[in-house]
Amino acid sequence: MLSRRTRALGALVLLATSLGAIPLIVREDIPWPELVASRVWLGALTLLSLLAVRRQLRFPSSHRVEIIFAGVLFAIHWAALFWAIKLTTVAVALAVVYLGPVAAAVLAPRLLGERVPRRMYGALGISFFGLLLVVVRESTGETLSSGSTLGGTLAALVSAAALAALMLVSKAAVDEVPPLVVTAGELATAAIVLSPWLPGAIRETVAHPLPLLTLGIVLTGFSYLIIWTAIRELSVAAVGVMLHIEPISAVLLAMVFLDEVPQPLQWLGIGLVISGGLMAARHATREDVLTAPANL
Repeated sequence: MLSRRTRALGALVLLATSLGAIPLIVREDIPWPELVASRVWLGALTLLSLLAVRRQLRFPSSHRVEIIFAGVLFAIHWAALFWAIKLTTVAVALAVVYLGPVAAAVLAPRLLGERVPRRMYGALGISFFGLLLVVVRESTGETLSSGSTLGGTLAALVSAAALAALMLVSKAAVDEVPPLVVTAGELATAAIVLSPWLPGAIRETVAHPLPLLTLGIVLTGFSYLIIWTAIRELSVAAVGVMLHIEPISAVLLAMVFLDEVPQPLQWLGIGLVISGGLMAARHATREDVLTAPANL
């Protein structure tokens, strides 16, 4: 029978692969503020409804500050990411944003008390270098002298910082609070932060029901429930490596649906990301890799 860590890894791989479809949705003609608000509100309503059905619709008594703070970080992360994609290429935005999981993995031992073997950092380094190879062809034509590109890069840096903080804060919360409660609380907080764009989000959801319902319910509500469940069982470093599958999936889906065929250097990068993921999976499923993290 599969261990909980193995099941968590499998679910995370499938999820990261499916998240690669998000750039296809972003390509729709939808303003980014309404897109972000629609995503958050639909995700929050989905999980709050699930809690109501299970008669667990109450704010947790512990880690309230962390959950509220993480909800604000959710709103900042997604708003900055979608804004970055509007200002620069998807490849540049993803390359910068995925500095976030790297930063979280580096900071986790110091802030959360995680003990992570050096080989896990090696896997993270291989995976991130592979990601850079994947996006290098798309970004070589861009220069930071361009105001739009500079703005997009700065927005992506804000998104990356928010993502790193979000992973660390949520890790502390889900160690003591059920992941469903944590995720619902964070998304509800983010929805309140983004409420000024709710009227426009409703209009866009009515106009584009399939992509936005998929983005909000499946790729937000349930996806972050899976991520926080996995981060409860695994180290932040292991989750960070696995999340690098998302941009690889985006490149492959773009090849199928947008006729954007990867170049040889990009195929090499894809291979490195997969190799890093396999290394992380091998070490993350060993019982002696992890220790109980300290609270923030």
